[in-house]
Amino acid sequence: MTGREIVEKIEQELVEQNISKTQFYEECGVASATFSQWRNNLYTPSVKKLRDIEKYLGISFSGKKPPERDESDELREILRDRQDLRILLSSAKDMPPSSIYTLIAQFEKLKEEQQ
Repeated sequence: MTGREIVEKIEQELVEQNISKTQFYEECGVASATFSQWRNNLYTPSVKKLRDIEKYLGISFSGKKPPERDESDELREILRDRQDLRILLSSAKDMPPSSIYTLIAQFEKLKEEQQ
């Protein structure tokens, strides 16, 4: 696949999954300038970056089965639509997923108590 084809597939998935480009850039570690270079066929993503994107979006660029998702991927999915949790956890980037799940549970409990 060319860089342009990769970008088109990514953009299609972003629309289908209701993910903003900004969120995609942040969570996949892709700079907007790099994405633009892929689109213009100046560069193509590395194999590692493609695997990360496949895993994040749950797609495959090769037609093979997408990589398996792990606990970190599940956490990203939870946070995708929850800006309040993303803000709360922005300082916890280096925490293991299990600790972040604990924080989320505590946050949800506090939220329920307030209602």
